[in-house]
Amino acid sequence: MKAVRPLGALLLLIAAGCVTGEWNRAGLGEPVPRERLEALHRGADTLGACLASLGAPERVFEHDVAPDGSSGVALLWYWRDEAGFGVDVSAGREEVPGSVSFDFVGVDLPGCVLWFDRDLVLQEWRSGLVGDLLPRRVRPAGLDGG
Repeated sequence: MKAVRPLGALLLLIAAGCVTGEWNRAGLGEPVPRERLEALHRGADTLGACLASLGAPERVFEHDVAPDGSSGVALLWYWRDEAGFGVDVSAGREEVPGSVSFDFVGVDLPGCVLWFDRDLVLQEWRSGLVGDLLPRRVRPAGLDGG
């Protein structure tokens, strides 16, 4: 009997207003095959060889690679395949104001990062979720006036 109440409330909302739904799909970038990453040779492959194998990255960063302050580059590839279904229920009457929306979307941002030394030779690569691959940026001291 308790399951009938939510169903009845949903039917009442549908009868009192408007229900819409939509399916969306969006993509970004192309996944980098794991086999290509595993075929790279740390300490030997150059930036040019890695780009020939993987294609252009989405982002390029400078990073510190030596105690003397010399820097190298880090290349980031990421991709997204997002799909989802959304439902919007709204009341069209003054007695029943309001609107409720539900979105069922699953989004992951997988990627990979390659780090190169100052001579542009591959030092390391990792794959996973982008948020786990890149170091967190820390706000420099003194920016808040203190």
